[in-house]
Amino acid sequence: MKGRQQVRKLVSIVVLLAVLSLSGCTGVSPDPQVATGGATQVNNLGFDIPTNVKGRTMEQENIVRRLQVTTDPSKVLWIHLIALDGSIIRRMPVTSKVTSSGKRLEPRTADSSTEFGADFPGFRMGDNVYETNEFLQADGTFGDSDAYIYWFDPMGRYHQWGTAGGLGYLLTDYPIDLQNPQDVVTGLYNMDVAAYDWQIIQEAKLCKTEGGVFNKEKGECSK
Repeated sequence: MKGRQQVRKLVSIVVLLAVLSLSGCTGVSPDPQVATGGATQVNNLGFDIPTNVKGRTMEQENIVRRLQVTTDPSKVLWIHLIALDGSIIRRMPVTSKVTSSGKRLEPRTADSSTEFGADFPGFRMGDNVYETNEFLQADGTFGDSDAYIYWFDPMGRYHQWGTAGGLGYLLTDYPIDLQNPQDVVTGLYNMDVAAYDWQIIQEAKLCKTEGGVFNKEKGECSK
């Protein structure tokens, strides 16, 4: 009796695989979208997106580089708070990074495994373990940041532009003075040497507090 059940189960699996195979062969690809002006969706770029020696595209590399800048506990960043009329309210140093109020240490949605299923990751709150369908992000938090853009200039320096609390802000990993005139050729702001020296001292102190050794020439903290 047990042998017949196994044979029936095997036949059912074979039939199911055959149906799936046929449906895959006879499936019709959807037509590309067509804009009202007659332009069609681009399905083939005609070239491969370039990658660097690490196999990353520039979007991927920017995300990794941003994480390196904003998760370094010994880093000192600089923020300019800018009013809606463009005037500079304040310029101040920032230890490590700025954090949006939407960032959290716990997910918003959590329930028992019967709700989400055993395949979802577990989340512990006190002595209880719950399941959640939210992903823990690379920086170890849940939630979303306020809207912003970020970029690196040709010298590899970090810039982040966004809004928070009704204000605009510019965040950088080097000291600049937005009140100084821009260089017409490079488009970069003149650096305040005294502020830069102060930044190096602060980074060295933070590095020592974390039990590391600060390399002044490279501006890096090693542990």
